[in-house]
This record gives sequence, structure tokens and C-alpha cells, in this order.
Amino acid sequence: MRNLFKNIICLLLINIFANASPLEGCLILILMYHKFTDEISVLQLNGLTVLVIIIYLLLILRLLVLHFAYKKLENSQNYKLVSQFIHKLKQSNYLKLTVLVIAYFCYYPTGVPYFSGDFYGQLIQGGIFGLFGSYIVLYIYWYIEDKIKNRIKM
Repeated sequence: MRNLFKNIICLLLINIFANASPLEGCLILILMYHKFTDEISVLQLNGLTVLVIIIYLLLILRLLVLHFAYKKLENSQNYKLVSQFIHKLKQSNYLKLTVLVIAYFCYYPTGVPYFSGDFYGQLIQGGIFGLFGSYIVLYIYWYIEDKIKNRIKM
């Protein structure tokens, strides 16, 4: 039972880091501060602008969290259930689609006003900020990696 909880906690933590909701919240607070104070020009390179740039970079880099974590845990002896899940996820298109649907519905917008609330707006917003984008990047990476390995074998 302890092993099961350890594996579930591991997957949950990985997915929390792959989701950008905390970063999105920080970005919204920074942009609201900037809008209401009008002290700092966006074009100037000062502390606030650099902070916004860093948050945008973190939003992009968090898309790679799943790849690095799953690569490390793929052959792990301590997390056998996670390792089995990763192997099945790599092989099954049905499981990939199921995970994408779950990732799409797990995203809760925190109030970014420039995306609409319809299906496509939420899809774009989830792709940028949510787990949906992280899994898409992971699947694309696995696809490219598989094609490169097949090319090398030929």
C-alpha cells in the first residue's frame, strides 16, 4: 500500500510541476501591479520586466518537465508502477488520448482575460498554461525520438 501511495504522489508532483497555474498566477499579479502603478514602462529593462521575462521562460521550460521526469523514472526500480505506466503510455495510443482528455479537463483557468471560455479558447489556454501542452510536447518528443532511432537502425 505504501508503494502505491509513493507512486501516486510521484506522478502528482510531476504533473503539478508540469502545470503552469502557479506561474500564471504570479504573472497575472505582476501584470496587474504594473498596470495599476504605471511607474514602469514595459520597454525599459528593469527588475519588473526581467521578472516577467523569467516567468515566460519558466512557462516554456515547464513544458519539458514531463520529458525529463519520465525519462528518469522510465526504468526506475523504486517506482515500478510509474515505470509501467510510462511504458504503457509510450505504446498505447488509446492511453495517450485518454491522458490528453484528462489533462484538458484538469485545467482550471485562473482568469486570464484574453482567452474565451469556449472549447477552442480553453484548448489554446490549456495548451499554453496547462498539462495539455506538456503532454503534447512529450508525445511529440517521443514521436521524433522513435523516428530518429528507427533511422539509425536502418
